[in-house]
Amino acid sequence: MKKIGCIVLALLLIGVGEVYAKKAKTQTQVEVEEYVLLYPSVDQHGDSLQLSGKVCVPKDKKPKGIIFIPHYTIASSSEAPSIKMTGESRAFKDEYVLLMPDFIGFGVTADRIHPYLHGELTARNGVDMIFGARQLLDSLNLGIALDSIYIIGYSQGGASAVWTLKLIEEQYADRIHVRGCFAGDGPYDVAVTHEETLRTGRIAMPALIPILIAGTDAAYDLGLNFEDFFTPAMMKVYTKYIVPKECGVVELFFRTLNHNVKHWMKPAALDMTQPQTRRFYEGLLRSSLVTDSICPSWVPKAPLYVFHSTKDEVVTIRCAEHLKKCLGEHPNITYDFGKYGNHMKASKTFFPIVRRMLNEQNP
Repeated sequence: MKKIGCIVLALLLIGVGEVYAKKAKTQTQVEVEEYVLLYPSVDQHGDSLQLSGKVCVPKDKKPKGIIFIPHYTIASSSEAPSIKMTGESRAFKDEYVLLMPDFIGFGVTADRIHPYLHGELTARNGVDMIFGARQLLDSLNLGIALDSIYIIGYSQGGASAVWTLKLIEEQYADRIHVRGCFAGDGPYDVAVTHEETLRTGRIAMPALIPILIAGTDAAYDLGLNFEDFFTPAMMKVYTKYIVPKECGVVELFFRTLNHNVKHWMKPAALDMTQPQTRRFYEGLLRSSLVTDSICPSWVPKAPLYVFHSTKDEVVTIRCAEHLKKCLGEHPNITYDFGKYGNHMKASKTFFPIVRRMLNEQNP
C-alpha cells in the first residue's frame, strides 16, 4: 500500500474503533478547511477496519448544511477524496460541509481490492463516516444541525447515494434526517449494464471490465479465475495499471480505446451458460437495487431526484428506467430523463441543476 502522509502516521497512533481527524493542507482556491478523517467501519466479511475520507468546511462562513458525497468511479490511489478533492465537490464546497469517503480499496485501505458497486457495503461504510464526522463537526461549532444531511452522487456515486438513503431510512431514521437525495446517471441495475454489453458487443469504457469483475469477485468471494475472463490484452491492462492503482480513470480510458468486447474478454466470459460467468452475473444481481426482494419493500420518504441522460453510453438509461419501475411514481420522487449527452457531458448538467435546487431550499 502507498503511504499517505498523515493518515498512515495516524494509524500508528490509534486503533480500529476510534475516530481520528487531522487538518489537511488546503488544495482548493476557495477558502475552505480540509480534514482527513479516519473512522471505524466493516469490510465485506463483517470484520472491523479503519476507513478514511475527507471533511471539507467553508472557512469563516456559516455553512448552509451538510452534504454526503459518495464518489464516482476512481481507479488510482491519488484519486481518493482524502488525497484529492473530487469533481463532485466543486459545485458545493464554498457553501456546504462536505463528507467524502474513500471507501474500501482507497485511502488507508489501498492495499485491498475495491468491492466495486457493492451497494449495501458502500452504504454502511458511508453511514459510518457520517457518524464518525460528528465529533469533528461538533468541535467546530458550525451552528448547523449535525443530524441533517443531503446526499449527492453521480455515476457510481449515484447508485451509492440511493443505497445510502435506503439504509438510513430503514435503520437510522431516528439518528439521521435526509433533507434530499440527488442521484445522477447511476448503475442502479448493475446486471442490466452487463446484459447491454453482451447484447451490443461493445463497451464505452473497457477498463471497467476488470474493475467490475475483480470488484464483484472480492465483494462476494466468488473465487473467479481472471485468466478465464480476460484476454491477454486485458490481463496486461489489469496487472500493469489497475492492480497497482497508479493510473486514473481518464488515463485508463485512453489506454483502452478498442470498444469491441471480444478484444478484452474471452469467449467463455461472454457465455452465460458457463459456471464462472453465471456466478459473476449472480454477483451483479446482488449488487443491483432493483431486485424483486428490494422493490416491494422500500419507497423513499426523503425527496429523491433521479437524473439520467438517455444518451449515456457508459450507464444505460435502462438502469434509471428500472429504478423508476421499482420505486414507482410518488410525489417525493422526481425523475429527470433527457437528452443530456454522454456520461461525462451529462455530469456537467447534473451538478448545476442540483446546486440550483439546493439554493432554492437554502437561499
